[in-house]
Amino acid sequence: MSEASISATAPAPRPAPAPVVRSAALIAALALAGVLVIAAVVHATLAPQARGWLHYTFPREPANAREATAIFAHNSWALLAVFGLLLVAQAATRTPGRPTRAQRLILAGGELLLAAIVAHNVLVVGAALGAYGTRMARAMLPHGPVELAAFALALGLHLHGRRRALPAGRIAAAIAASVVLLAIAAVLEVFA
Repeated sequence: MSEASISATAPAPRPAPAPVVRSAALIAALALAGVLVIAAVVHATLAPQARGWLHYTFPREPANAREATAIFAHNSWALLAVFGLLLVAQAATRTPGRPTRAQRLILAGGELLLAAIVAHNVLVVGAALGAYGTRMARAMLPHGPVELAAFALALGLHLHGRRRALPAGRIAAAIAASVVLLAIAAVLEVFA
């Protein structure tokens, strides 16, 4: 076989994932690791107390488009907050000079609030898994991983755009992907 025919049949190298996707994967992995650690601690030490605090009854959601739309709308508020904060950051990176004091305060406060929301969700999901075990795991599947991917992608985009201007196309693609993932998760939560 000639060298030309070998190189012609060899698969092309796969392009590396975009930095935003790599960040999203890392965020999702860290969130999942946090959930699992909290679940293990709660399961080993506080399961009955956590069930008393959480009071989950596991009702079956009505399987209709209205319920899926309501879940999507509820979860969209969190995405909207992340993208709103990204918009402020992008405005600050695209104006000459340093960000204004107001922009810095909004970004710092928004990121603090975002970190608190993420920590709260990791704590609650971990406590619920630890308290209810496989029953909670079944309730979170198959929509949970898709929802996590949507939020992790939004957070990854924010991390990359908080201090530097990003191309509008990259922002639009990541926002669209996050919204589509969140819509899929809502449909899965109701109909699967």
